[in-house]
Amino acid sequence: MFMVWTTTPEASRSVAAGLAVLAWTFLSAFAMRGLTLRRRVVAGRPAKVTVKPEIYVPVQPPAPAAEQHPHSGCPFRD
Repeated sequence: MFMVWTTTPEASRSVAAGLAVLAWTFLSAFAMRGLTLRRRVVAGRPAKVTVKPEIYVPVQPPAPAAEQHPHSGCPFRD
């Protein structure tokens, strides 16, 4: 708005500002609504969906037994 107001001659400032506001409003309406060229499809009935809630937990093999001497490979300890 400021740029339109300052760059137009004195006699037509109000007309130019009014046209700028109208253009801004028109373009903002499209931006808020979203420009889409697709048709809206209204379905008569929703599709049949079968839901089977299942939880599958795989069985883990048992862990091997822990070593008696965990530091046996350390060069600084026996």
